[in-house]
Amino acid sequence: MARVALITGASSGIGSEAAQLFAQRGYTVYGASRRGTVPALPEGAAGRLLPLKMDITDDKSVELGVGRVLQEEGRIDVLVHAAGNGLCGPIECCTAEDARAQMDVNYFGALRLLNAVLPDMRERRSGRVVLVGSVGGVFAIPFQTLYSSSKAALAMLSDGLRLELKPFGIKAALVEPGDVKTGFTAARRPVERACPAYEESCGRAVARMERDEENGMHPRLVAQAILRAAEKKDPRAHNTVGGTYRAFVFLKRIIPARWTEALLYGMYLK
Repeated sequence: MARVALITGASSGIGSEAAQLFAQRGYTVYGASRRGTVPALPEGAAGRLLPLKMDITDDKSVELGVGRVLQEEGRIDVLVHAAGNGLCGPIECCTAEDARAQMDVNYFGALRLLNAVLPDMRERRSGRVVLVGSVGGVFAIPFQTLYSSSKAALAMLSDGLRLELKPFGIKAALVEPGDVKTGFTAARRPVERACPAYEESCGRAVARMERDEENGMHPRLVAQAILRAAEKKDPRAHNTVGGTYRAFVFLKRIIPARWTEALLYGMYLK
């Protein structure tokens, strides 16, 4: 019997690549997105790829979407939360509403999915949860601080899940990519409140982000890391994608914080 995977953000980017890769691996994949579209099933794929219209910022939509998968397949073996978006702007100009909007997709969306999926996994004492974080959740990226905050929160959510789910045989892991070439770059939204004092420095930082992302890794590399985390017997808690990014994350643990600050300042603000 084919394993069943529910993957969010499946209409584009990392989620789309993950959906195709899991289908190639033989999974029955439900690709969830607000548009309710999925990429074409790869030629020769052993599994299936089914569209699932779901808005992860809406409790009812998540409940209905997960309910459909459970009704049609009887279980969900793997949950991958790959949906996400970005907001940029100076902290001084970011409102509480901006923060809520950012967290609603990247963090609360994951929580809604877990609320809906975990009871079945716990009942069966089996399942995998893979959350897609970011190296931006390890390093505070200037003028993208709300995004970094949401991904840092997601990392803590994953760490807590690993502890709480251990008695039920459910494994959780976080995949943390660095810069990836996807539609995320074009979809990044600036905050609405104007802050002229930051205009030059914010523009410089965002331009650097866009350049790094346009030259970033292919999303399939991240999808491969997601698949490994989903299938490995004992996946690592945090799985950083990309050798350079793994080195940066390692260095952050051992060098003084002021050195990290100097590095980030030099990268984005000079």
